[in-house]
Amino acid sequence: MSKLNHLYKRNTKKNTHKTSSGSHLSSIAILAFLVSSIGIIVIIQAFRWQIIYAEKFKELSKSQYSKNEEETPQRGVIQASDGTVLAIDQPVWNVYATLSMNEDERDLFFSKKDKFVAEVSGILNLPLDEIASKITDDFVYAPLAKGISTEKKKALQEINIFGEGTEGFGLYFEKEEQRVYPNGSLAAHVLGFLGKNEKGEQIGQYGIQGYYFKDIAGKSGYSYEEKDSSGNVILTSEYEPVLPRSGKNFKLTIVPNVQAKVEDILEKGVKSARAKSGTAIIMNPKTGAIIAMANYPTYNPSEYWRVSEPWILKNRAVSDVYEYGSVQKPITFSIGIETKAIDPTYTCNDATGYLDLYKATGYEDLKGKKVYTWNRAAAGLQDIADIFKNSNNPCTAQAALKVNSSEYYSYLKDFGIGEFIGIGLQDEATSYMKPFDYWTRLDIITSSYGQSISATPLQILSALSTFANGGQRMRPYIISEISDENETIQIKPEVLSTPISKATADEIKKDLVLSVQRNSLGGFAKGLEQYDIAAKTGTAQVLDTVNGGYKDDATNDTVIGFAPADDPKMIMLVKLEEPQIANFASLTTVPIWKDIFLAVADNLEISKKN
Repeated sequence: MSKLNHLYKRNTKKNTHKTSSGSHLSSIAILAFLVSSIGIIVIIQAFRWQIIYAEKFKELSKSQYSKNEEETPQRGVIQASDGTVLAIDQPVWNVYATLSMNEDERDLFFSKKDKFVAEVSGILNLPLDEIASKITDDFVYAPLAKGISTEKKKALQEINIFGEGTEGFGLYFEKEEQRVYPNGSLAAHVLGFLGKNEKGEQIGQYGIQGYYFKDIAGKSGYSYEEKDSSGNVILTSEYEPVLPRSGKNFKLTIVPNVQAKVEDILEKGVKSARAKSGTAIIMNPKTGAIIAMANYPTYNPSEYWRVSEPWILKNRAVSDVYEYGSVQKPITFSIGIETKAIDPTYTCNDATGYLDLYKATGYEDLKGKKVYTWNRAAAGLQDIADIFKNSNNPCTAQAALKVNSSEYYSYLKDFGIGEFIGIGLQDEATSYMKPFDYWTRLDIITSSYGQSISATPLQILSALSTFANGGQRMRPYIISEISDENETIQIKPEVLSTPISKATADEIKKDLVLSVQRNSLGGFAKGLEQYDIAAKTGTAQVLDTVNGGYKDDATNDTVIGFAPADDPKMIMLVKLEEPQIANFASLTTVPIWKDIFLAVADNLEISKKN
């Protein structure tokens, strides 16, 4: 038994040695695996740091010894013609309550917390509870208000409730630049406003500030400094700041007191006529300078978000295309005279009160269709002034049909119908005239009196200004000067086209004056007889964009006139969109045109008749 035990023990020792040797090899393998794994991890991490995230760590390293700062530029100022400031930046302040973790400071602050809250809420005009709820026992930093004025900031800085030398203790201020409009809603649709895009970045929208936003905003500056290990600036290091470039300043042609009167009277007129909207433009026909441009409803650019419907933000004087009606008739007759298709002494005998479209065009599908006078009654013998006075559609159409169709189309283009003006307002649109190849004799007929043809209010005003300026059509402009610290650019009057001769323009002007003297403006023009005025009204049906055709009992009413006729200093358009009190311009827009004219005549030095 003892021998067996001996043999057993010997065999046990031998097996133990083999097991120990195997464990040693396993340990080496594990160690090798770990070292390899760590090596791979180090290589991967090194690859990530040096290749994938190299730029990130460069910037992180750079930030420890350098400093980059963006400097916001000063935005440009917008002024009226007399220097009145219409839009400017002014500093505003964001207010924060702030306190360190120093026990003495916290004890001092909380010993008079209630008084602090009362003083701050009183100056900021905020409820006590709103301020108190933010001043918790463990607070360090709490926003209190945004965009407060410099006056309120100064009042907060002067709060002294914690003892001598502690003015403003517990408060911190952060400066921002805010766009302000010192004259409220004056010329709002001309100015536009500064809003925000989908990224929350400030951007100009509508009007001048939309169209010229980048010029007004200027360009940000950047500074770069290197620092030592203690954070001190190294003065000998390369330092190349990019200085901010201030925005450009804009001076407009708008005359503020005239603009204010136009806006006030237009608002009253729109409300009185129960119209959807109203537009008024006054321009100097000799230069194209816009003296006033207004729309109602309007808004305050500082509070643009308060508008009830987005379309109110649009400048409808340049953004809305509409069929403008009988204010087209002077253009039609001038084309006829200029092309010698008709004589200046042209007359028309309206014996029926209508024009038979089938007889006029020969188109089978127009059998039984007619163009009527406004009252469907025969007007009798009419000269051009009578046609203007009675706004006779059949006689106007007959005159247009005498003109070669391609010439008629070409002249319309010369008058600016369908042509973009480019006044420098973001929301400016243009009208559209279908290509001449698609025009028919019916298009000549309907366009002759301003239906099935469209323009913006500014475009049709520009077209009719030709008669006030001896046949020349000036480019309408609303900016007179653009300047910065380096240069000043003066905007000069520019001739856009000369569609007709001075002789033809004078003939049409004479007929327009005669039509007014024959009471074309109606009974609501009382007071205008003291002045030498040339004017034309237009009443046009409104397209039904849902059902097709035209709406029942809905019109757009327009009046365009200039004075004094022999030496015009102004031409003015007034347009009402879908007035509810009547369907004739003589009853809706004429009273507004008259009230505005009488209110601004002295401002524009328009003399009465001798």
